[in-house]
Amino acid sequence: MSNDQNQAPRTKIIFVHGFLDDRTAWENVLSLLGEDFEAVALDLPGAGAHVNDEGPFTLRRLAESVIAEIDRSNGPVVLVGQSMGAQLSELAAAARPGRVAGLVLLTPVPLAGVHLTGDAANSFRSLGGDADAQRQGRLGVSVSLTPDALETLLASGTAIHPTVVAQVFDAWNNGDAAGTTSSAYAGPTLIVRGMGDPFVTEEVIGAAVLPRFANARLVGIADAGHFPHLEKPEEVSRIVSDFARSLDRVKA
Repeated sequence: MSNDQNQAPRTKIIFVHGFLDDRTAWENVLSLLGEDFEAVALDLPGAGAHVNDEGPFTLRRLAESVIAEIDRSNGPVVLVGQSMGAQLSELAAAARPGRVAGLVLLTPVPLAGVHLTGDAANSFRSLGGDADAQRQGRLGVSVSLTPDALETLLASGTAIHPTVVAQVFDAWNNGDAAGTTSSAYAGPTLIVRGMGDPFVTEEVIGAAVLPRFANARLVGIADAGHFPHLEKPEEVSRIVSDFARSLDRVKA
């Protein structure tokens, strides 16, 4: 048997995008990871390569695509979810706890939802197809987006059908009942926030995210808002890589 056949499978890192995004949001982070890990960024139903998928677009339905990627994997998996993607990653980790070695929640929307109402909710629900509103919304929750990074986000967001945008907003805004209790995922969890994020603030994480996890720690990224993977991709890549390597050391 060859040495390659004797080696354990590399850790697989699965990146899960947020609202109005697709897998292209992770391109810079993936390019910086190196070859220590197998890495894949998903297009969720209704986005990217799956922009013409049919609904309904519920959190549980979106999480099924993450679970399917876990089931296609041969070795240990680390899930990295940003914003809404953090909700989906937690649901997937809870469904496959024996397969998920660790969980990274980047600027995480609480699994229980945010429960915006009135004009605030309507402004999100009506973003589909409105490039100007999406541009202002992205800039309003970021600190250091480059013009290229902003264009990447706008390209993905404006391609998503308005009816899908509305349904997906309702999904993450309303949240899931599992978020009202302690997380069903008890494995190592790293919560990462952009220190300038005005949407997922330190108070939100302290009240609705961090206390729910039995084995979690929190780190912050300076000069970043809601999109650290685009604002500070080098820092996000380093944090994710170090976390994944720490899990390998624990296994050893």
